[in-house]
This record gives sequence, structure tokens and C-alpha cells, in this order.
Amino acid sequence: MRRARGFTLLEVLVAFALLAGAAVLLLGLIANGLRATARAERLNEAAAHARNLLDNAGRIERLRPGVQSGELDGGRFRWTLQVRPLAEPWPESGTPVAQGEGLDLTGIVEPVVHALELRIEWGRGAADERLQARTLRAAFPLPEAG
Repeated sequence: MRRARGFTLLEVLVAFALLAGAAVLLLGLIANGLRATARAERLNEAAAHARNLLDNAGRIERLRPGVQSGELDGGRFRWTLQVRPLAEPWPESGTPVAQGEGLDLTGIVEPVVHALELRIEWGRGAADERLQARTLRAAFPLPEAG
């Protein structure tokens, strides 16, 4: 009696099951990689928006203590900027910074340092869907209303 060569039905089924399991694992890894890439892209966009917002803070309008907020990219990103003055490090506020020859610089005062805290959120605002940035900005105080 001759034995037939080849694989049995059971061996073929086991091979297909192993192949299917490997395919599921591979697809899971690819999906996780795509999700991580999408998260990184949104974080990169948020960082670019944060850089832009902080660079422009105090350029168009003077820095004023308080909270501002808005949306970017049609509502995809929401931002909140808190501005607060720091305690003045100089004991003699309101004194002239420098004296020049023939110049009256008595009205010039030292700048006020402001702490800026920016928060940008996207999606549902979960822990991995938000970005916080902090910086300091010096600005001369506004003239007093007279």
C-alpha cells in the first residue's frame, strides 16, 4: 500500500488559522501605527498654532491681564490664553530707565513682565488631545488715563 503524499486537511486548517492570526496581529499593529501618526500630526498642528498665537501675543494689541479664547481651523482646535502680570522685580517702579544728553526721559518706565499660558484642545479634549505652553513677555505699561 502506498501512502499519499501531501498535507492532511487538519494541517491545512491549522496553517490557515496561524496565517489568519498573524494577519490580525499585523493589521492591529498597522492600525495602532496609523492612530499614533494621526495623533502626532494633530499635536504638530497644535504646536504650530501655539507658536503662532504666542508670537503674535502683544503685537496687534497691547497685553492686558485676562483670559482670551477662540477657535482655529473651523473649530477643529480651541484655544485659551491667560495673561497675568508678574510681581514687579524692581523696587522703584516708575523711575527713568536711562538719562541721555539733552533728552527728557523722565516719563519712561521699566517694562512689566507678563506670564502667558496658552492651552489648545482638539477632539474631545482628552489628556492626549491638548497642549499647554507657557512663556514670559515684557511690555511697557499703558499710560494712565487722565
